[in-house]
Amino acid sequence: MADYSKKYTLLVRGKRVTVTREVYKAYYQLREHEIYEDRLYSSNTISLEGADEKGISLEYIIASAQSSMEDQIINSMMIAKLRKCLEMLDKPDRAIIVELFLRRKSERQLEKETGVPQRTINYRKRNILAKLKKLMEK
Repeated sequence: MADYSKKYTLLVRGKRVTVTREVYKAYYQLREHEIYEDRLYSSNTISLEGADEKGISLEYIIASAQSSMEDQIINSMMIAKLRKCLEMLDKPDRAIIVELFLRRKSERQLEKETGVPQRTINYRKRNILAKLKKLMEK
């Protein structure tokens, strides 16, 4: 009986090395991601020569790259206010926000851990965020 299974190989220092399908997929996913990041970086950067050609001053580039003291103060005040508003929420509501936004869990992960359906979690999240918005506006 002939073996028709596909062999996966990678080129390492000029030699072909046989690898598993998982290693092959992981390698090419990482490679594609690096290519994507390189394209993204090159499209979002500007050289000093390019800035000079476009008439953008060096002072403007430096100033726009740095956040102002005012922005930092506003951000810290908003974070402090958000913390106070989070403390005003009920424990279950606060737990949902902590899990979803601070611990960066998905609604599906939370569904598996708690047994609460994902749609219910999403509904509660939207209601909690609306509450937080009202509290922040006060």
